[in-house]
Amino acid sequence: MDTSRKRQLKALGKAEVARQSDAIHAALSEANSAPIGSDAWAKAYKVGTLREKWLRKRLPILHKDQLHKLFVVHPYEANGWSPFVGGYIMCTHCGSAAPSALPRRLFYWGSCACGNIRWRCLLAWRKGTISDTSAIVPIKLIGRG
Repeated sequence: MDTSRKRQLKALGKAEVARQSDAIHAALSEANSAPIGSDAWAKAYKVGTLREKWLRKRLPILHKDQLHKLFVVHPYEANGWSPFVGGYIMCTHCGSAAPSALPRRLFYWGSCACGNIRWRCLLAWRKGTISDTSAIVPIKLIGRG
């Protein structure tokens, strides 16, 4: 690989990092629009982190209205993404968000609004079903303050 190609790839990498950084900064400022360092920002930050903690503990299925009211939806941009406990996916048909994987639970029975994503757990048995995998997008949820 010659020097000019290395420089070109380095410039492309820096541009991609800057783009992703700007997108995350925009999502964080949408979640908490108060001026940084103010009391209002601190209160909103605490509310946002409590919502994220609740989300990790309960792993609920959030329908479109509740999802956008409580969280900022940010697409999870990663090659080779795989489901993990605590991760979320969004159904593009109905706009609902559901856990991408669940730990063993005594009882969990839920689906997105259109029924594309379904979770069924009872004692040691669990089953997750996705009818249309092309309508699934991995997402990150940032708690609104």
